Amino acid sequence: MDTHLTNISVFGNLMGIEGKTLHHWYKDILSDFIPEGEKQIHVHDIKVNTGRKEKRIEVPIVCVNNIGQDMGIDEKMIGEEFYTILSNRITGKIAFCAATTKFEYLQQAMQPIIPFIDKIKTIARDMSGSYAKLCDELIPSAIQIADKFHVVSNLMEAQQSVRIRYRQKILEQRRTAFQLFKQEENQRREECERDGRKFTAQKFIYHESRLSNGETASELLARSHFLLYKFHHQWKPSQLKRALTLFENFPEIEIAYKLSCQFRTWYAKDNIGKNQLQIERELFQWYEDVETADIDEMTNFKSLVESHESDIVNYFIKGQTNAMSENLNGRIKKFIASNQGLRNRDFFFFRILNFFT
Repeated sequence: MDTHLTNISVFGNLMGIEGKTLHHWYKDILSDFIPEGEKQIHVHDIKVNTGRKEKRIEVPIVCVNNIGQDMGIDEKMIGEEFYTILSNRITGKIAFCAATTKFEYLQQAMQPIIPFIDKIKTIARDMSGSYAKLCDELIPSAIQIADKFHVVSNLMEAQQSVRIRYRQKILEQRRTAFQLFKQEENQRREECERDGRKFTAQKFIYHESRLSNGETASELLARSHFLLYKFHHQWKPSQLKRALTLFENFPEIEIAYKLSCQFRTWYAKDNIGKNQLQIERELFQWYEDVETADIDEMTNFKSLVESHESDIVNYFIKGQTNAMSENLNGRIKKFIASNQGLRNRDFFFFRILNFFT
């Protein structure tokens, strides 16, 4: 078990033994990895036809005992590949893991757990079409819940995109000014050569006016990145001053910020269990406010919400999220670090299998 490696690591640190040596001791001597462990990792692998050739898809973890009422499905990059992980949102244990996010491959790989899938009552997922189709077709009786982390991440990306759009415009103005400067310099060089005069290159200097808080517009937009993630009551005095200057000079950013805060307030855990009609009424009001604002980035996010509306609203039934899966992702990262990277993929999944199942 992986607790052995933890204990060995503590001992090794005390004795001044290198991590690579400890890793070797655990893998080749103390663990059960060789030879049975290596075979165990590939028992459930599948072969698929990609059109040109046959391809093997790794399915390192299938553990039906970890299937419960509340599950989460998420993608995780391990090495350079994306894996689909089905985990128990209560215990944090992994029930299924496969090296693909494609529906047709997952449908085939998940056949061993299909007889047990009726246990699942709710499943939290991101808003990818592949996972939506998988839940619709393989787990039709489960209530699907759009993972709050992914929804809010998309919201913040939309809000920040408005700020980035304005900053890109300013950078474009600077680039245009620099191109004009180069043209003028080339023209001046030609005139000097024609007149037989010495040409002395000039340095490009771009002048930006200072705003009321002492920053240029490009500095203001760059430094406002983090304050837009916070509610206004969370701002420090310096952030409040910067925000006021930002909103004064870029009112569209203020509108996007207020729409973002409005949605996050609606999506707050304080509203869990609230009357469903009231929840929907407030969401429809937010839709109208976004339409009135007519900001492309926020309109795009509104369209995303509308297409996943029922799954997002299902959050308010019990306030269920995929937080355990996100926590699982962080723990897997630690395993990658303690596994001396992913040079031995099979041993990595052997450890994951022992620890998370």
